[in-house]
Amino acid sequence: MNQYDFQQTLHKYLSGQHTQEEEDFVLEYFKNNPMDESAVFENEKDIIGKRIQKKLFRTAFGKPLILKLIPLLAAAATILIAIGIGVFVKNDQAQMMANADLSAEKGLMEYRNTSDQPQKVTLEDGSIVTLKKNSSLSYPGHFGERNRQVYLHGEAFFQIKKNIAKPFIVHSGDLVTKVLGTSFNIKSYDKSASVEVRVKTGRVSVYEGTESQSSTKNGVILTPNQKIVFNKKSRKMEFSIVENPSLLIPVSETEYGFSFSEVPVKSVFASLEKSYGIDIVLENDTADSCLFTGDLNGLTLFEQLDLICKSANISYERRGTALFVQGAGCVND
Repeated sequence: MNQYDFQQTLHKYLSGQHTQEEEDFVLEYFKNNPMDESAVFENEKDIIGKRIQKKLFRTAFGKPLILKLIPLLAAAATILIAIGIGVFVKNDQAQMMANADLSAEKGLMEYRNTSDQPQKVTLEDGSIVTLKKNSSLSYPGHFGERNRQVYLHGEAFFQIKKNIAKPFIVHSGDLVTKVLGTSFNIKSYDKSASVEVRVKTGRVSVYEGTESQSSTKNGVILTPNQKIVFNKKSRKMEFSIVENPSLLIPVSETEYGFSFSEVPVKSVFASLEKSYGIDIVLENDTADSCLFTGDLNGLTLFEQLDLICKSANISYERRGTALFVQGAGCVND
């Protein structure tokens, strides 16, 4: 049984919708893995422990006892009580158990993160969603033939398995994010005035719409290190660079390795542009004669730009998803 099937079986067991075969499997698992060192999240322990303990004692005292089952029940119950009903299972297997429930309205599984730590949810296709605190994700037990749709309230980071034939679609209020396979972050709290989408890898299509309205009105394509902020009231999208852009290629694969010695500033900017996938536009040629010497390793993109611009007597500003450089440039003696 793989991880996803295990999670589904355990969820059915805890919700009382299991078969006898599934109940036997769960009890056998806890018999063989009584002291797994990977604990479940704190807010899961009491919920899971009480449910399993209740079922164990109901089995023991509500039905005729079968002798071969008594040691199993006694051992499992003793372990639960001894560790304060802190059931131990593998972290990956516990991901869907804390607050998983069925959404009656759409027939979806719902996972709510009420803890203070991010929690990971592994979906049927192997995609991983890291759910931030006070956030929830609703998703089907099995995706449809045409797409993979989920519903987010709050904030989450998505790592989506690529499937060209079946796009992954995230509904977050009136904003729809559609991808084939990539990693990105969505922040969409119900009480917030805006929705934010940030892309780490791949390409993401973001547009205004609902489940019943598939229009791509007011849509944009986001690439790595880009983000949009959608204002719920004005229905406008602000297109910009993320606060802390990440490298898209290893420093070792760049021409200079971020360590420059009398390199033309224009070439330094070209190296940064390639490394971060962000357009850097030189508005004039005043910096063409400037040379830069310095080590930019260990600095953020904007720290790198500040250092370069200071040395060359120029400045930069952010406009949308590009950086524009201007200034007097080097002064020749």
